[in-house]
Amino acid sequence: MGLVAIVGDATSVAGFRPLGFAVFPVEQPDDARALWPTFAEGGYSVVFVTEPVYAAIEDLAAETADRPLPAVTVIPGVGSTGGVGEAKLSRAIVRALGTKVLIGEEELG
Repeated sequence: MGLVAIVGDATSVAGFRPLGFAVFPVEQPDDARALWPTFAEGGYSVVFVTEPVYAAIEDLAAETADRPLPAVTVIPGVGSTGGVGEAKLSRAIVRALGTKVLIGEEELG
């Protein structure tokens, strides 16, 4: 099994170290760009990134999207609104189904 990493502000990622995650706190979301080669080619199976970090590295993550590893998962950070993760999920639904999906009263995709 490969390694699991989490990247984000120190407050958001601190609690993951006891779970065995490789924790990469960054002061600014753009700082994660310099770390990306470590994840893309370093044996990580899953990379969790906070929403602000994902917004800063979205183009880099897209380069690995068609590869099986690493799987990049967006999580809310402290104070995040959830918009980046929701938009990514919507794009994945449209890609998988070819259409937007109405769930309850919300349209996804």
